[in-house]
Amino acid sequence: MTTTLDGKTLNVSRFIETASPVKFEWDVWEAEQYKRKVTTYGVVKKWFLECFEDNVAWADSAANHFQGKIGDIVNLTVSEGTLHQVNTNVYVLDVQVIYDKRAAGKHRVFTIELQEA
Repeated sequence: MTTTLDGKTLNVSRFIETASPVKFEWDVWEAEQYKRKVTTYGVVKKWFLECFEDNVAWADSAANHFQGKIGDIVNLTVSEGTLHQVNTNVYVLDVQVIYDKRAAGKHRVFTIELQEA
C-alpha cells in the first residue's frame, strides 16, 4: 500500500478508514408500537494513520510537517493496486508523536487523524 499525504510518501504501519453517518434520530409511536426513526444526511469519512520514520531529523520529519498543517486541507492518496483507491482532500485534525526510549531517538512513531474535506 502506498500512502501519500500533502505530497509526502509515508511509511504507514496501520491504516484505519471509517465512514460514519450524519443522522438525526427520534422516537415515535406507530400502530401501537414504539419505533426509533432515523434520517441520514450524509457520511463523514475519517482516516487514522499510524506511521513511522527512521533516522530522520525533526526539521525534516513528516510528523513535524503535519503538526504545522493541523486545520489545513491537504491531499490524501492511497493505492492498494486494484483493491482500494483513495484520492481526496482532507483536513489534518490531529497529530500525535510517540517517543519510545528503546528506540534511542532513531525510530519515531506518529499518528495522524484526517477527515474528508
